Amino acid sequence: MNNRISRSILEDNHKRLIDQYKANLSDVCAIQSILNDEILSHVVQELALSDADHTWAKEWISDTATIFRFLRHHGFVRSLALEAIYTALIWRLNALRLFALPSALLHCLPPPICDPLGRPLVFLQLSELLTCEQTMMDRLLISLERLSIHLRSLNTLNDEFVNREVTLQCVFVIDLEGLSVQSVNLKILTWLMKEVVPRYPGMLGAVFFLNYSWTYAMTWSIMKSLLPKSAVAKVFFPSREELLRYCSASALPSNYGGALSPLHLIEDPLNSHEQKNCASVASREWCMPAPSTGLPETLHRQPSSVTIPPRSSLNPFFGYPSVASFSRPHTVQQGRRRKRDLLLTLSVLWWKRWGTRVIITLYFLIVVGLTRKRVRRLARWMLGVALPSGSTLLAIT
Repeated sequence: MNNRISRSILEDNHKRLIDQYKANLSDVCAIQSILNDEILSHVVQELALSDADHTWAKEWISDTATIFRFLRHHGFVRSLALEAIYTALIWRLNALRLFALPSALLHCLPPPICDPLGRPLVFLQLSELLTCEQTMMDRLLISLERLSIHLRSLNTLNDEFVNREVTLQCVFVIDLEGLSVQSVNLKILTWLMKEVVPRYPGMLGAVFFLNYSWTYAMTWSIMKSLLPKSAVAKVFFPSREELLRYCSASALPSNYGGALSPLHLIEDPLNSHEQKNCASVASREWCMPAPSTGLPETLHRQPSSVTIPPRSSLNPFFGYPSVASFSRPHTVQQGRRRKRDLLLTLSVLWWKRWGTRVIITLYFLIVVGLTRKRVRRLARWMLGVALPSGSTLLAIT
């Protein structure tokens, strides 16, 4: 476990990221040209976008930092990055619920407060996230979208200064207080990996976990062997004193050992009613938490029907996909009844009932296996040390 924050590692990671950005800036511009000249026009015709939707999509494409993060996430392969950006663009136009209120789980400190490398600090209470419902998950997406806009607005301000570097990432400070390993919601973790990371890639420059227990230390010692080195180098488990030495008291709230006001009293640019630093007028309008003016018109057009998830509590045909019509609100049509849907539903129900015990059992077996392996190595080492003297005694007798 990285108990201490290694400033040299963070500086090397940051320098490597900036060098990659400068080296691949021409590829980023080429991708933006393809998106504007070819893909966006196709999307406009396919989805019959209004002028407001078109402007909104074009503004997102013009964000160089966002396009670079997609390109870097896909190994700097243009074709893979273009496919991922196209998928994300369609999702944003069809599914991103901008009218949802932002989540109070994320709290970003306002500029000029930042870490020593100029990256924004974002605080997260993980115990609340892993027990949240679908509404909170939607709000978290809005907060991440606003965080992306916040990074864009910082880059707009940086353009006014010649020697200012581009801000590509932020630093997450995650509070584990009140959260046990057994209470971790695997559904939320799966959602984060499958839904969030591909659509908001590369935004985390470092993750600091606070108020952790020894069970997290053992869990991390197992998990880090399965993760790539680039991911392990971003994760740290510092004490508050270590965090204070890295960020300084002027950049931390008082409830985390700093000289600022308590976290809940500090202005949060992600939840501000006046987005003064948004990248453009279009962003300023749809950054607002209420569904007032400026939202993409695609989101105001009500679809004719909606698909009810198979295992939703609102689904009368539990386990099978169903479709509800807005024109006939009391009628729900059952979808295809497939055996795989039944097996999947039974598997999900079984996992909800026994999943936690299975994880604890596997965790215990892994710990026992690692312990036995170390004991065997120690026994062999002790036997190897004691063997020369024993063989001498046998030779004398």
